[in-house]
Amino acid sequence: MVSIIGLVVGYRAIVGERESGSIRFLLGLPNSRRDVVVSKVLGRATVVAVPTVIGFLVGAVVILALYDGFAVTDYIGLLVFALVIGLVYVSVAVAVSASVNTRAKAVGGVLGIYLIFDLLWWTVPMGIYWLLERELPGSTDLPAWYVLVERLGIWEPLGILSGTLVNIAGVETVSTADRLAGDVPFFLETWFAWVIVIAWIVIPLGIGYYRFNRAVMS
Repeated sequence: MVSIIGLVVGYRAIVGERESGSIRFLLGLPNSRRDVVVSKVLGRATVVAVPTVIGFLVGAVVILALYDGFAVTDYIGLLVFALVIGLVYVSVAVAVSASVNTRAKAVGGVLGIYLIFDLLWWTVPMGIYWLLERELPGSTDLPAWYVLVERLGIWEPLGILSGTLVNIAGVETVSTADRLAGDVPFFLETWFAWVIVIAWIVIPLGIGYYRFNRAVMS
C-alpha cells in the first residue's frame, strides 16, 4: 500500500498549486522552481514516512505483546524498505505533477506509469524476447539483457533490494545466476539495483523540473 499512498500523496503536489493560482504566490517568495520541487518531494515523503514509522512502532508493540519476540534487524530492514518505496513513488508522482498543468493530466500520468512500469512491465522483456526468438522465454537460460530489462521497471529493483534488507524465513527465490545462460554481469549484481532505484528517483524529478522550469505560469 505504501506505493499507492505515495502516488496519491504526490500527484497534486505542484499541479494543485498551479490550478489554484497559489503557485504565483509561492514563486513570489525567495524560492526558485528547484526549491519548490525539492521541498514538495521532501514534504510529501515525510507525509508518507511519519505514519509508516508510527505503524511499524505500533506493530512492534503488538508483536511483543503477543509473541516472545521477533528479529529486530529484519523488522528495521522492512521499515527501511517501506520508506524507500515511499520515496520512490512520491518522487515519481511529484515529477508528474511538475510536468503537467492540470490534475486530470497528473492522474493520467501517474496511473499510466503505475500500470506500465509497475504492474505490466514484465510483459515488455517477454514481448521483446518473442520478437527476437519467436518463442516465449523459460525461467532459466535467459540472456542478460532480458533480466536487465526486467529490472528497469519500478518494482523489480525494489524487490531485489528487499532481499538484502529483510530475511524472510521459508521464502526461497531463484538466484540471478541460476536464471542466466552465462555469467552474471555487473549490471545484474545486487548492488546495481540500488543504482536503478536511485535513477527512478532522480531521472523523473529531473524531467519534471525541466518541464516545470520551462512552463509559463498564468
